[in-house]
Parts: sequence; structure tokens; C-alpha cells
Amino acid sequence: MIRKRSRDAQRAYPLAQCARCGGDLYAGTPCWRLAGRTLCEDCVAPWLLEELAAFHIRCGEVRL
Repeated sequence: MIRKRSRDAQRAYPLAQCARCGGDLYAGTPCWRLAGRTLCEDCVAPWLLEELAAFHIRCGEVRL
């Protein structure tokens, strides 16, 4: 019988860090690569809103 080695999650090394919060990203962790930055799922929406803030207007406003 061949015993399979199971990975110990506590011994895993992070492969990257989130550019916004600095959190560790491990193999298989969902993340986003945008504008040369790697972002975790928790940080991607706030980062996008910050990046798009210059285009934020109220309905009916006219900008020249």
C-alpha cells in the first residue's frame, strides 16, 4: 500500500501578497491581477472604486 502525502496547510508558503492589504496569497487562492498588481478578492472591489473615482458623477450632472 502506498501512502499519499497530504499537504499541511500550515506549512504552505505564500506565493504572493495582496498589493492593497498585504495579505498572503497561497496556491489556489482566488485573486486578481490588475494594472501590474495582485489583489485578493476582498480588496479588488474597493481598489476598482478608488481607481474609477475620477469618473464618478451624479445622474443629471454635466461635466465640461
